[in-house]
Amino acid sequence: MSSSPSVALSGLAVVLSSLIGCAAAEKRIYTPDEMRSELESRVSTQMRDEIVIPFEIDDEIRQLARDVTRGASTDSQKVQAIVGAIIDLAGFSISYDRLSNKTAREVFREGKGNCLSYSNLFVGMARAVGLNASFADVAFSERVTKEAEIVVNSSHVTATVKPATGRAVLIDFTRTPERDYIGFEMIDDLEAIASFYNNQGFLYGYLTETEDLDFDASEKELEMYRLALEILPTFGRARNNLGVALRRRGKVDEAIEQYQLAIEHDPRHAEALSNLATAYLYQGRTEEALEALRRAAANAGPDGYIHHRLGALYLQRGQYQEAIKQLRKALSREPELADAHFHLGESFRALGNESKAIEEYEAALAIDPNYITARTRLKRLLSSEEPPP
Repeated sequence: MSSSPSVALSGLAVVLSSLIGCAAAEKRIYTPDEMRSELESRVSTQMRDEIVIPFEIDDEIRQLARDVTRGASTDSQKVQAIVGAIIDLAGFSISYDRLSNKTAREVFREGKGNCLSYSNLFVGMARAVGLNASFADVAFSERVTKEAEIVVNSSHVTATVKPATGRAVLIDFTRTPERDYIGFEMIDDLEAIASFYNNQGFLYGYLTETEDLDFDASEKELEMYRLALEILPTFGRARNNLGVALRRRGKVDEAIEQYQLAIEHDPRHAEALSNLATAYLYQGRTEEALEALRRAAANAGPDGYIHHRLGALYLQRGQYQEAIKQLRKALSREPELADAHFHLGESFRALGNESKAIEEYEAALAIDPNYITARTRLKRLLSSEEPPP
């Protein structure tokens, strides 16, 4: 993908990238009223009260969009004017909060939100002045969070504008524009709303672990993932996250069912495959876990974590050369994986190559000086006290 440099506007780095050859054909754009009608046919009666249209704006926001673009003669000038207005509303400095999942109207008045929150506001304002604005799902190397060998999808959804002439432009309200985007997919409004509720479930899951609340965030987490799937049953990211939530609650069979549904829709869904392997290992189904991890690694892209998991499983099975191969792949993608260095050291130690093992234990400790197991192994090898493997 070819991209232009990031553009700094009033203290915020907003990525304005020309997009070439990565996007799917443009999909359906809905007005808020059309979306409400569509959701009526998709969402169960008991969940309809939960529904909001995240990109819906009110008259005050609509008038602001018109005012700031009044003198703009091109689509590009309109985009710059709207981005500038959003920054001005936040006091010339966007308050980016990844744990703040807001609608367009909320972020307009509160001046705080995550990437999708600001994209909701931008899309609503852009469409109000006739811009061809959509949402995009952007892939980059920090896309997943790893929690005890369970991979959770927390997507990065941003906005795009397709001008009357020229290529689509990515508008990304981010504080880290240097991230290495490896591709994007334009998504329709249904998937954008499903992403909104998937993110909400992710945030409730985080609050369950960290906050003392006056409501049951654990149940709300499940509710939000299921709502995302009512909106878009093929949404694999929410399937995966629902599986993770069920797995945390000890409902392993139900988690497996969700992972399998995600994989049925997308056989290349690396995170769901990796999580399926974790569930299989919990049940003692080692061969099935190995096959799932092989498939996950084949589709892991720049994410080294899954290669590390596969290497660790090969190590556990005594397949040391295969372990070394996968662990080196992991480190070629993510050199700072201390665990991968440690397990590589374990593999070399098992093969009798103590000098290589020492190098890897030292590498693990250089990344994580508190890596106690690596320090213990290293001390034994250096003092020649290490027993044969």
